[in-house]
Amino acid sequence: MIKLNKYIIYIAYIIYKMTDPWTHIFEKLGITGDTEFTITAKQIKECGKSWKGIADQFEPRLLCYQTSADSRPALFKTCGLHLIPIKNGSYLATKTSVYKELSYTTIQPIQINRDKSSCLLTVGGSEISLIDNLRYAGVFERPEILGEPITHGPLLGGRHRITTSFIHGEKELEISGVQFETDSCFESLNQILICEGKSGARPIDSFNIRQLYFPYRVAMQKADGKKNVICVFIHEFKGTINIWKYTFTDINRMDSIRLDGHYVYAFNS
Repeated sequence: MIKLNKYIIYIAYIIYKMTDPWTHIFEKLGITGDTEFTITAKQIKECGKSWKGIADQFEPRLLCYQTSADSRPALFKTCGLHLIPIKNGSYLATKTSVYKELSYTTIQPIQINRDKSSCLLTVGGSEISLIDNLRYAGVFERPEILGEPITHGPLLGGRHRITTSFIHGEKELEISGVQFETDSCFESLNQILICEGKSGARPIDSFNIRQLYFPYRVAMQKADGKKNVICVFIHEFKGTINIWKYTFTDINRMDSIRLDGHYVYAFNS
C-alpha cells in the first residue's frame, strides 16, 4: 500500500509538471524561487523547446500576464513572487507585491441614468464599452470623481511604451520601452482621469498597480504640474458598478498608491 501511494504521488507530480509551464521553466533554469530573479521571453521560449505538455501553454506573453495576485501561478504564490516588466520581453520576479487589494462594501448603489440617445452605446460588453456608458451617464463628472465637465476624451487608447525609473519596496527600478495599455482617459479643465475597467461575475481580489501607475507617470509628465491626475479602477458585476478612486502620494513610488474613495453605481432599468 505504501509503494502504491508513492507511485500515485509520483504520477500526480509528473502530470502536474506537464500541465504547469512555470514548474518546467524553474527546473530548466535552475530557479529555486528563494530569491528575486530576472527572466526574458527568449529564455521562456527556449524552455518551451523541451516542454512535453500542450504547446500553446508556452506563450511568454500569456505566461507573464498576471493581472491579480490570485491569478498568479501556484508556484509564484508558494514562493511569494510577483512579475513586473522592466524591458520589452524582460521581467523581474520580485518578492515585493505589485498588487493593490480590492475591498467591496455593501453600500446602497447610486442610481444613474443611461444615455439612450446613442445608437451604438448599447453595442458590446467590453470594459471600454462600460467606460463609455459611464462617461455619457455623467458619472465621471460627478463631485466624487472629477467634479467638473470633461473637455477631452476618450484619450490614450491602445498601446503605449514607457521608459522611466521608480522605487518599489526597497529597490529603484529602471524600465525601458515597457508596453502598457490604457482602457480610457479623460481630461477636464483642471484634471486628468485615467480609467482601468474590468467586468466579471465574481469579485476581484486585487489588480496590478502598474495598470494605473504607468499611464499615471505619462500623464504627470505631460501635465507638468498644470493638472491633477486621478486614477480609477472600475469593476462591473451583479448589476452594480464599483469605482475605486486612487492617487499616488509619491510620484516616484509605485507602491505609494492610496485609496481616496469607493463608490457604487447602478443603471436605472
